[in-house]
Amino acid sequence: MRFTLRQLQYFIAVAEIGTISGAAGRCVVSQTAVSLALADLEKAVGVQLVIRHPAKGVTLTSAGQDFLAGARSLYDQAEELQTTIAHGGISVSGKLTIGCYTTISPIVMPRLIEAFVRQYPAVDLILEENSQPELVRQLRDATLDVAIMYDHGIEPDLRAIALARTYPHVIVSASHPMAEAPSVSLVELAREPMILFDVSPSREDWSAMMHAFDLEPVVSFRTKSFELARCLVGRNLGYAFLVQKPKVNQTYDNSRVVVKNIVENVAPRRIVAVHSAAIRLPAKTQAFIDHARTTVARLL
Repeated sequence: MRFTLRQLQYFIAVAEIGTISGAAGRCVVSQTAVSLALADLEKAVGVQLVIRHPAKGVTLTSAGQDFLAGARSLYDQAEELQTTIAHGGISVSGKLTIGCYTTISPIVMPRLIEAFVRQYPAVDLILEENSQPELVRQLRDATLDVAIMYDHGIEPDLRAIALARTYPHVIVSASHPMAEAPSVSLVELAREPMILFDVSPSREDWSAMMHAFDLEPVVSFRTKSFELARCLVGRNLGYAFLVQKPKVNQTYDNSRVVVKNIVENVAPRRIVAVHSAAIRLPAKTQAFIDHARTTVARLL
C-alpha cells in the first residue's frame, strides 16, 4: 500500500473540518505535517483530492469526495483491529455510528441500544436521529455505519435488510366524534382539518396515499415534530396520519389521542436496516444488524 493510515487520518480530518489548521489542531500536529501528508497522499493515489483556498480553507475535489468514504472505512477497520487486540481478542468492538429515522427512534432505539451495549460492551455506540434524506446522505458519505428507516427510495448503492413491518393509522382526539368507532375512513376524514407531520418520507407517503384514493385533505397545521402533531390532535385541532404508534395515548401537554385503524386498504410499511452496498461490513456493524433483526419487530 503506497499511503499510510496517518495520511488517511489527516485527510479525513481536513475533509470534516474544512481547514488545515483545524485538522492540525484535532490531530495535535503542525499544519506543515498535515499539508505534507495531504501532498504525499495525493501523489500516492495519483489524483488531486483537495482544493486549497488561501485564507478560506479547503474543499474536496470530486475525486476527493469519492475517496473519502473508502478512506473512512479503511481507517475505521484499522481502529477496530487495534481495539480488538487491546481488548484481548474481542471481535465486536470500536466506534459504531448508527442513524435512525426520527419517529422510529424513541419507540425502538432505547431498548435496542440497552440490550446491544450490554451484550457488546467494547462497542462505542453513537446515535444520530434525522429525516430519511439526511440519513441516506450520511450513509453515502460514510458518516453513518448503518441506519434504521423505512423502505422508501432505497437505491442500488444501498442495501436494506428487513426488520419489521407496521401499518399506517390515524389518530384523533379522545373527544372526537369518531373516537369510539372501531375504525375510520379517510374519505370521511378528508373533509376535516388535518395536522400534517411534515417530514420525509412521511410527507410523501401521506401524499401518495391520499392521491391513490383521489382525496384532497384540508391541512390546518404543519409540523416537523411528531409529538407536537399528537398534541395538536389531542386538542381537537385536527386528525393526523402516522405510522409509528407510541405505547401511550397521553400527549406531552396531558391531552389524549386515540389510535384508529383505517377502513381503506392501505399497504404496510417496512422498517429496514440500511448500509452502503460498497463497504464490507465489519463485525460490529453486522452484530448490530443481527441484533436489530431479532429485536425490532418485538418493540413495535
